[in-house]
Order: sequence, then structure tokens, then C-alpha cells
Amino acid sequence: MSSIRIQSAMRTWSAETARVFRIGRDPGCDIVTDDATVSRAHAELRALGEGWEVVDLGSSLGTWVNGQRIQRADLTGTTVVGFGDQGRGFSVTVTVTAPAPPTPPAPPVGQPAMPAGPAGPGGPPPHPPTHPPGVSGPPSMDTTIITGIPPMPPGTPPGAPGAPAAPAHPGLLVRRRLGSDLRFGGNAPVRIGRDPGLEVVADDSAVSRLHAVLEPGPDGWRWSDHSTGGSFVDGERISTLIIEEPTEISLGHPTAGYEIEVVPVVAAGQAVAAIQRRKRRRGAVLVGGAVLAVLLAVGGTVAAVGLFSGDESTEVAGLSTAELDRAKAAAVFLTAIDDTGEPVYTGSGSIISSDGLILTNAHVGKPTAPGQGAVEVGDPAYLLVSVTSGSDDVAAEPEFRAEAIVADGYLDLAVLQITGDADGNTVDTDELELPEPLPIGTSSDLRTGDSITALGYPAIGNVTEQLSKPLTVTTGVVSTFQADPVIGTERGFIDSDVRLGSGNSGGPSINDDGEIVGINTAVITANSDSAGAITSGSALLRPVDLASDILEVARAGGDLDYVSPYVDELPETDDLPSDVGFASAGWVGDGEEGSCAGSSSVQTPQRMSVVPGALLYAEYVVTGVPDGTPIGVTLYSLDGTEVIGSLQDTWSFGSEQTCIYVPFEAPDGVPGINGVFVVGEDAEAVVDNPLAYQ
Repeated sequence: MSSIRIQSAMRTWSAETARVFRIGRDPGCDIVTDDATVSRAHAELRALGEGWEVVDLGSSLGTWVNGQRIQRADLTGTTVVGFGDQGRGFSVTVTVTAPAPPTPPAPPVGQPAMPAGPAGPGGPPPHPPTHPPGVSGPPSMDTTIITGIPPMPPGTPPGAPGAPAAPAHPGLLVRRRLGSDLRFGGNAPVRIGRDPGLEVVADDSAVSRLHAVLEPGPDGWRWSDHSTGGSFVDGERISTLIIEEPTEISLGHPTAGYEIEVVPVVAAGQAVAAIQRRKRRRGAVLVGGAVLAVLLAVGGTVAAVGLFSGDESTEVAGLSTAELDRAKAAAVFLTAIDDTGEPVYTGSGSIISSDGLILTNAHVGKPTAPGQGAVEVGDPAYLLVSVTSGSDDVAAEPEFRAEAIVADGYLDLAVLQITGDADGNTVDTDELELPEPLPIGTSSDLRTGDSITALGYPAIGNVTEQLSKPLTVTTGVVSTFQADPVIGTERGFIDSDVRLGSGNSGGPSINDDGEIVGINTAVITANSDSAGAITSGSALLRPVDLASDILEVARAGGDLDYVSPYVDELPETDDLPSDVGFASAGWVGDGEEGSCAGSSSVQTPQRMSVVPGALLYAEYVVTGVPDGTPIGVTLYSLDGTEVIGSLQDTWSFGSEQTCIYVPFEAPDGVPGINGVFVVGEDAEAVVDNPLAYQ
């Protein structure tokens, strides 16, 4: 049978006979890692017939091959297999070597033996070497072998014996920020990274040694990310992407990374046709003048982005080490628990008093607060509170329980009170040993260009399995302010380029004095006819000055019957115009959102091949809805028996026809999903958007 060689950063395992290698954190595993994102019994590498396979054992954060989360996969050639956080938690390089062919019998007397070199006419091709000439053992960075593509000696021309066939796919042009353009044929993968032995070298500290691989295929060039810092297109992180047209990609950081442009080289006629398709698609996207997706940054909604974490000793955005450490210690991780004791979503918050008051978003602490939006999912029974030490930025096991004591649904703000320990035992709030509370600043003092630092706990996987997250710190500036006519203020939101991800909701954004000036609330992605292309990922922070009323109520003991004073200003659902319209536009994968070109219905649901955990977008075309109308999308299992998740908001995109796309992680264990668009405080269902897995 085939032999296997497994190499981690520290050691190597191998086998030439059938056996099983178990990988996980449990000391009894064959391959043990202490990475916190890896499950105790995470996956197995198993002999399968004459070959080998990798099988996930129901891990929390998944097993990953070529950037895709898998349940099982065959292993051939050399493959990087990742475990845990997007495959970055712990990884091994697996090399499977086929058994040597049997020695041919000696030729009859008087007949010459088969030559040892390339086969003659009609003869079999030589068996490809396991490693390039002169290289023994597992491949080094500059001899990485892509699965299914045998290594060839440098300079082997297409069509030579044993060489790949002549290019059957488009060529590739890579334009670098620094250095000359590079051109490649369509018959071999192109590796990109900091290592000098790769085809495209990006000498930048933000870039990983092997950052990504471009592989040719029948559907075009496929980008597969292998990095720590990530690859970003239009500010959105990608793991895999089919490159069908010129695409700008930022390596290591969404805005400050190393930039390259990847261009498939096709015939001139094809290129002209692609440009025309792009123009037509842009016209469809900009129907009504805008395409916007406002994503509440609650856990499980959209992939997280963390720029740096750890015990930094240097100044960050003007903050002293002491001020930043205080903020880290006071930023808490919140896990919402339902009536059955199951975790349902995650968020963040700030300790603002020594007796256990926590400031967060209403959509984290009390989603049903009037004015919050259309929602069918009830409030959590309680929220688990995890506190980080501030020195190692690792969330401890949950220490407390908390409950909402006041919430303003329209402002999307809430205050929680710690009520007990993690097991539910009552605690004396006067004797809580909490980190130093974060002071409340004054958001009206902010000016555009002021530095701002956001803290929180972005979700990195299945929130029902993972109850602790590392703290994330991201920095940016105040870009502008967004007016809110309902409140009657020019500062309804702080618009910042600080990076937020799902799970950041409710966390603090602080000024350079370490004071809370904003509450991390949402992310907006937009294109508009009048404003041109707006870089995706703009963060919306609710100014802390707008929290003054609920903070006063909370300090007086709270009021669960409190109703936002702005609710009366919102339009009644019954008063919607007669020409209001809602249409399902189907589902698309990550990187394809924004066209609203599809369709789906209960009678004819869309069918799509889906990998559990993949980021999908439900798309809708909405017309005639007045600003201030509560809206939302509730995600059901396809058979309608289970509510899987929801997103709610207040419509603020005008009455023109608008394409809305809403992100969800594809759930496992269901035959499909149905994204039901709902309107009004009672969450009246107006259109179904079913998706059947295939």
C-alpha cells in the first residue's frame, strides 16, 4: 500500500503499513497539539485500501484541506491539512507515496531491456519521482507540491515525457505593487508568499512564507489561502476564490496589506465579453442607486477579522500600556444561553462599574427590545460572562451570569447586570472581584481623523461548541458621522475604518485616553451611483453620549419595561405603502454577493452544493420601504421545524429598489435552509428564500 509521511513544525511521523493517526489536544492522541482551537479528539488520518484519507471526528472548528472545510477527504501527493481556526490553528503536511511498481521480468534472451529513461514509442511513462531531483524527505517551502500535480525538474517543457500537457487553461498575469509583472502558463500552480523560492515573491512582513496558491482548472484559476493574516478582496477575507476577471487582492491586511492584481490571460474576444458582462452586472447591482448590506456584528453572522492580539508593550493609537491593559481586562466575552441551556450566539461588552454593570448592544442582551427590529428569536435566558486577564488576552472559562436590566431597542444599546456565578449561584454584587471598570468618555468631543481602538471577541467558528474566544484589538480613525433623522442628530453613528467582525457587537471603542466613546454595533458594505464604490467593512459605532439615559436607569436599578423614546417616531407596519415589494433573489457564496440576479421559491427552491460552515448570502430585492421600518431575516431549517438564527435591523436605505444581501454560516445537520424576510415589530413574514443542499 501507499506510505504516509506527516510533518508538523516540530516533528515527523510516518507509516508504510495500514494504521490510524489520531490528532487532537488529548494527550492520548498520536499527534498532540496544545492549540486551543483544536478539539480534544479532532480528526484521524486513516489507511484506506491502497491509499489514505483524513476524517473529521465532529470537531468544533473543523478540518480543512485546500482552504475548504471537509468531513473527509482522500489524500494523494502532498497536502497541507489544517485543524481548528479556519485551518490555521494547527497544520501538518501529509505526503502520500504510491508503492513502487513491480520490477519488470527480464527480457527474453536476445531482446534488449527496456531503457531506464523516458519510455520509447508505445511504452509506459516513467513513474514520477516523489521529490524533485536532489531533494530527499518531505518538501521544503521552495519545493512544495500541489495535490494531484507531480513535481517536475525545472525547465521541463510542456509535452516532454512525464511533463504536464500543454496549457488547457488561461494563462495568468500577476501585477505586484513592487517589481515587474509576472506571466505564467496555464499548466502549473503559482505559489505566492514571502519565501524566495516561490513563483511570486512578496517581500512584506504582513505576508506569510507560503501565503496562497493559484491553481489552474476548468473553471478558471482558483485562489486558495494558506496564510495566517488572510487574503482580502474589497475588504472581505477570502479562503478560496475563482478568478474569472482582473482581481485586486490584499495580502495580510484588508487595507494595509501587500497588494497584487491577478489577471487571467484569455483571448481578446473573451476579455471584451467579460468587460461587457461586468458592465451589465454593475447595472444590475446599482438598481435604484444603491446596494447595501448592514451586518449586525453578532457572533455567527459574518467571518471575523482580528488584526493583532497579545500583550503588546508599545503604544497603540496613542494609548499608554496601562490604558490599553485596563481596556483589555474590562472587555468581556458574552455567550447567550437559551431556555434549554444551549448557547445560541455570542457578543462582547464592557465592565462599567465595580458592582457588575456591563454595557453592550440590545441585539446581544435583549433582542426583543421595542425598536430593535423584526425578530422571531426570543431573548436569552441569561448571558455567560468570560473575563480576560488583560495580560494574555485569552478568555477564561465563563465566570459569571448576567441579565439585561434595561435596553433601548432603537439605539441598539443595553446594560446587563451580573447576577450570579457561571453555575447560577447568587453572588454579592458589592463583593465582586472584577477588573477596573472602563470610564465613560464624551463622544461629542470626537473629530474626524481622531484615533479609535475597538475591542471585542469575534466569532471564529460554531458558537454552540466554543465558549471562549481570544480578545481582539483593532485600530482606526473616525472617518465621518452618520446623521439619524429619527433621533434628530448629525451624530447618530460614528463611521470608522476600524475593523469589526461577528462577535464584536457590544464591545467598546475607546479614545486615546482609554475611555469608551462608542459601542461596536454594525458593519456596512456599500456601492452607490452618487458616491461611487465605497470600500466594504466600514464600522458603525453608536456614540456613547446616546447611552446616557439607559446608563442613568441602570445605575438606579434598571427597568425591564423601558421603551426607547424614539419608537413612537418609527412608521407603523400597517402604514406601509401599497407599492412596497419584496422578492427573493436566491443564495450565493462568499465573494459573489451583491447582484441579486437569482431566484428561489417554496415551489422551486434553489439547489446548491454547500460545505457546512461556509459563508453564504441570502439576497432580496426590496422596493418602497420607508426608512425606520423594522426588518429582519429569520433562518429556518428547510423543513421549517427549527429556527437556526436571525438578523434584525431598521430599514434606512430609502424607498428606491435595493438589493440586500444577508450573511449566514451554512449550518450542518439540516437538508437545507430557508431565509424568511420579515417586516414589522411582529416579524411578519413577507417572502421565503429556500436553499436545498445537494
